[in-house]
Amino acid sequence: MQIEPLWRKLGVIWIVVLAAAAPAAAADADGLNLRIIEGQGSINNVRTRSARAPIVELRDDQNRPVAGASITFQTPSTGPGATFGSERALMTQTDSEGRAIGRGLVPNGVTGPFEIHVTAAFNSKVVSTSIRQINASPAESRSSKKVLWISLAAGAAAGGVLAATHGHSSPAGVSSIPSTSTLSAGTSTFGPPQ
Repeated sequence: MQIEPLWRKLGVIWIVVLAAAAPAAAADADGLNLRIIEGQGSINNVRTRSARAPIVELRDDQNRPVAGASITFQTPSTGPGATFGSERALMTQTDSEGRAIGRGLVPNGVTGPFEIHVTAAFNSKVVSTSIRQINASPAESRSSKKVLWISLAAGAAAGGVLAATHGHSSPAGVSSIPSTSTLSAGTSTFGPPQ
């Protein structure tokens, strides 16, 4: 079992806070505006190899969606990162709403923060931004296992008490031994009716 040091956990928390506070849009002098819709500050699970697909939106200087623009999502070549299927780069186009999705994002096995660089190109205009994400390896919850085992033990004990106090029918030829169960706490006695 590996225990992460406290400084590492606090570092990850600060990265998430800073990533969420960072501007989620980039604009160029030509009037294109590239906004991050989803994925900024996402925490990817390296154990289950699951990640949130980044979504960006491209708008013009009149705030209208730009359809058919070329969008490139690029992940780091080393360290924490992810791939789109088996590739580090994904090239796609914006839809009629000016949105593009980085489908198929899968985190690699390296934990830590990383950036997905996004570049949008339309009519010889280019704008780019970065989406900050974190790869993490969450520890398995031990308290949920304890609750499960305690519940199973309590259920088994209750079943045993129920069977002992309510008796059972015996197959022909087998004599049954009468059961008398007593559970006492102080002066109170619990058992079958007398």
